[in-house]
Amino acid sequence: MNETLTNWQIAFILFAAIIAQNFIILPQILAESVGTGGWITILISTVIVVIITYIFTYLGYVHKNKTLYEYSQLLTGKYITYIFMSIFILYFFLFFTINARLFCEDLKLFIMPRTPINAIYILLLFVIYLILSKGLRLIARLCEFYGIIVLIGLAIVFTIISTQGKLINIRPILGSTDMLNYFKAIPLMIVPFLGFEILGCIGIDRKNTKKVFKYTTLMIVVIGMLFIYASESCLAVIGVDSIIHYKLTLFNVLRSLDIPFLDFLKRLDGTVLFLWFMSMVTHLSMFAYGAIIFIHKCFKKSSYQLLIPIILILALFISQIPKTYEEVENALKYIGYLTIFTALLIPITLLIITKVKKYDKNIE
Repeated sequence: MNETLTNWQIAFILFAAIIAQNFIILPQILAESVGTGGWITILISTVIVVIITYIFTYLGYVHKNKTLYEYSQLLTGKYITYIFMSIFILYFFLFFTINARLFCEDLKLFIMPRTPINAIYILLLFVIYLILSKGLRLIARLCEFYGIIVLIGLAIVFTIISTQGKLINIRPILGSTDMLNYFKAIPLMIVPFLGFEILGCIGIDRKNTKKVFKYTTLMIVVIGMLFIYASESCLAVIGVDSIIHYKLTLFNVLRSLDIPFLDFLKRLDGTVLFLWFMSMVTHLSMFAYGAIIFIHKCFKKSSYQLLIPIILILALFISQIPKTYEEVENALKYIGYLTIFTALLIPITLLIITKVKKYDKNIE
């Protein structure tokens, strides 16, 4: 099932896999850790993620039409590849499962307080099942369509919010903390960027040309700028002392605003909720696809269509293990430790072997 995609589709898959609900929670995380200088940490993190994304893109481009499973077997052999795949499958599956539970918890808190979590979770899984059953090309088209709407919509929303803010609230612009603290906060900032590993599940055809590197790099930069815009606009409205008390910062900021020229659209938070749902559906679909496609490749006799309901039902049961909202958040933090392997050690190892064995020497 190696389905090749266009450069735009690959870029928007990246956007879908990363953006999720990070634009909602990010302002509070940054304000709590580095105050008004959070944009510095975002810039540093963006550069780091651009480098890692380039490595994934490079591996996919050199080993054309191959996913990480195929070119890992070529580079490291069968047994090491199965170790790598076990880590990636565990990472994709757990990240999908716990992130979906967290999303359902937030939906229950904001718009469906009397609806049982399991009912929301099952409905979400049904939507994701319909998407996954159509294959990667449909998922890519959906990411592209939704991604354009979400990107434009968020840019407009943050622009409106920024018009209601005060410049004094984002001062000092360079922050008041020690420069070393910005680097210490990078691990916190890398987490919102997670999702670029999904490139390992996509076969890149040479007909995409080398412009695929520009598309993936540009998309990471756009996401980084969007994160800065989200953080600074929210900060400008309520200030660093208040923002640290709100987990879903964006919604609290929107509910505090009274925008005269929006008589036709008083509930701006409803618009953001719509954009949030679209971004989460594509985000969760990509992580579920990552787990399913790698299981399918490891067990070649397995049916992709049959694996979808099995994985989704298993996710439903695993999601019940954390009992409280805090336990769900802690579970997500522990899953983040797997990125040491999925985002750093494994791709860098494969890159080094690719260079040593000179698999890229015939690349034009």
